[in-house]
Amino acid sequence: MVALAASIAIAVYLLVPHALFRVLLGRFVPLRAFQESKAEEFTNASVTLIVIFLCSVFLVHHTPYLKSHPFPCSDNLASRRSDYQRVASAIYSEKEFRNDDAFWGALWRTLDRQGRFLTWYYLLVLLFSIGATLSMKFYGALQKNRFFSVAVRFVILPYVSQWYALLTPFLFSDKSTVVTADVLMTDQVLYRGEVVEYFLDGAGDLSGLILGSPRRFDKRAQLREREQWGTARDTADFWRDILSAKLYLVASQIVNLNLTYASPKAFEDNVRRELSRRGFNAKKYSVTVEFKQPPSGIGQNP
Repeated sequence: MVALAASIAIAVYLLVPHALFRVLLGRFVPLRAFQESKAEEFTNASVTLIVIFLCSVFLVHHTPYLKSHPFPCSDNLASRRSDYQRVASAIYSEKEFRNDDAFWGALWRTLDRQGRFLTWYYLLVLLFSIGATLSMKFYGALQKNRFFSVAVRFVILPYVSQWYALLTPFLFSDKSTVVTADVLMTDQVLYRGEVVEYFLDGAGDLSGLILGSPRRFDKRAQLREREQWGTARDTADFWRDILSAKLYLVASQIVNLNLTYASPKAFEDNVRRELSRRGFNAKKYSVTVEFKQPPSGIGQNP
């Protein structure tokens, strides 16, 4: 009986709300795949939910409406303590179940209290999940806030897929930031293009990558020039456009992946500062920057 009660409590108060949080967050943000032991799963769930649990306890015991809705019943500290003691003792002794009206009354009042608590507890988990999703959306702009950054890194970021952070503008406040990849394949062909989409397998590993406006580095032409002339033109002259809007690359064939992040807004600000430095009134000029194929070297790595 004790083992059964403990299993139900762990599932209802820990595992189910933790799974609910992960499912709701995973609807909007790709999550990291976990292969955890039971102890690690309990630890992660406890760390994530402890604040929500304590807030629920405080609200249910100190907020007038929440103290009695839903499942209203007469309640005070002394009656709660008495009912919980009677129900707990019944878990250890089957005698309490036999013809004891006091026990059954305490049990139903306890179920009412726990039903009320779980209602608001699960609602707070839902609200926390929505807040976590918004935190992911605005993380780039808010990460300079020390409290926000520490809270998100400690509670939420451990669940987020590392590929989401690497292959999207997640880390940048400017969401128009373009992510460009230089991809070396097993056949020693080097491709470059804007990261349009990526795919993960069941283990959370990268399974595929789609590049927009793809280009291929013509290594043979570069080597041929070196053999004929003893030197070669700049490497930028050997990039060739691929006659395709998008190029799909299988992750298992990728040898090396180099990422560059280019922010049109940051580049636009640099242009305006340069105009001002040269004596022009930057406010009189309309500066618009759009990266269709970001030049190498612009941007920053996280």
